[in-house]
Formats: sequence, structure tokens, C-alpha cells
Amino acid sequence: MGVKTSNLITGLLACLLLLSYASVIHAGDDTRFTLKDGVIDDSEYGLQWVPAPDWAMNHYQAEKYVRSLSLAGGGWRLPTRAELRSLYDPSKPGLIDPKFKVGGKLVWTSELDADPTFAWYFNFYSGGE
Repeated sequence: MGVKTSNLITGLLACLLLLSYASVIHAGDDTRFTLKDGVIDDSEYGLQWVPAPDWAMNHYQAEKYVRSLSLAGGGWRLPTRAELRSLYDPSKPGLIDPKFKVGGKLVWTSELDADPTFAWYFNFYSGGE
């Protein structure tokens, strides 16, 4: 899954901040996310997301895939743990808005562990990291 900020908000790509409680605030809001031309717009924060394909990838492959995306002008990156946590929504089937198509799956983050040979992921099955 890739993410970038809207040009309308900051003019900078690949910068995203979401509050960890955003999914609680928007649990019943079906208008927060809209999908157009393969990009999910977040109307609350002016952010853009691209759902990852349903492929098994290691962290290196996920980073390479996201950086190669040219949708909406490119500039994509993997999201942080906090950004993914903000999408977790226990009120939704699959625990995330269905537009993301990652319910019950593990999603790589941009964050490396203290040991740089390990990367963090977010678990949309349990809501854990």
C-alpha cells in the first residue's frame, strides 16, 4: 500500500501524518474515502492511498513496488505504523474500509526495527504491529 499527501494541502509528495485515533472518529463515516482511477482520497486529511496488489512480497519488494508507482504523478512510499493504525476500523468488515482491499492481511510499513534487517508491518487481522 502506498501513500502520499495531496498537492492541494502541502505541495509535497510522500509526507503523511494521521492521528492514531482517526479510525475511531470516522468509524461510521462512509464518505471519508473515495476511490478514483486507482487512488483512494482521504477527504478528512487530504491524503492519497494506493491499495497494494494481492501479492506476497518481502519488505524490499514492497518498497521497490511502491517507489515504482506512477499513479497520480508518482512520489509514493510505504506508510508508517501510525498511518496504517489510523485506517484500522473494527466496525468494518475486514477491519478497514473495503476500498483498501487489505482486510485480514499484513501490510509492510516504511519503518525499520532497531535492527535494520527487520521491518515493521501492521496486521489488519488483529490490529497489531
